[in-house]
Amino acid sequence: MKKFTFLAFLVALAWASPGFGQGEETKALKDRIKSVTGRSYLKSGRLELTLLPMTSISLNDAFYQKLGGGLSFGYHFSDAFALHLIVTYSLNLGTSNATYHPTSGEGEASIPYAGKRNILASVDFSWAPVYGKISVAGEWILHFDTYLLAGLGMIGGDIQKDVASTKTSLNPGFGADFGLGFRLFFNRTFALRAELRDYMIFSDKVSVNGKARSDVQNQLLFNLGLSIFFLDGDAEE
Repeated sequence: MKKFTFLAFLVALAWASPGFGQGEETKALKDRIKSVTGRSYLKSGRLELTLLPMTSISLNDAFYQKLGGGLSFGYHFSDAFALHLIVTYSLNLGTSNATYHPTSGEGEASIPYAGKRNILASVDFSWAPVYGKISVAGEWILHFDTYLLAGLGMIGGDIQKDVASTKTSLNPGFGADFGLGFRLFFNRTFALRAELRDYMIFSDKVSVNGKARSDVQNQLLFNLGLSIFFLDGDAEE
């Protein structure tokens, strides 16, 4: 009886000791929190198609709020550098500011035309200097990168009557754009892509008191899309 009591005391003491019975739990925790090194999702040598399903939104339009969508197609020369072509088409939705325009009673034609653009296309060069990973609740490792972009493109406006005649025109123009973006990778094929672009329109015109005047306008757009990557790409060095 005394031996049984002594053994029970030793078992109780060992159970109460720090670390006893925790080996499996500690091991399971280490298995859940995995160490990640290097880039898990390489872009070098791959094609990227980005879908913008009505998720292109203007941020600085006083008279015309833009809402549209489009496509972006690019090739990654390396994980840092890429070339992209993007085309978006936006609807011009009149804002409440149009009703306060001094000559709003004369109709929409009296509102300055600057900013009424619905076709934006550009070829951009991008540089992604930052790649990182974040841990969510110790269970998932999310990969992301950020990039800068700059390029040249063409701009088209909504069909409108010429200021001095009854002719109609798409009012094509030339412009440049620059911006910054962010990708959040779900896996090797899919990523969420968000970017902020500033389009500088060099050949735009503003209608002031019935006369057309040249002006440089800025169109600030926010794009949110789903990127799909194709091709196997280059192997990691």
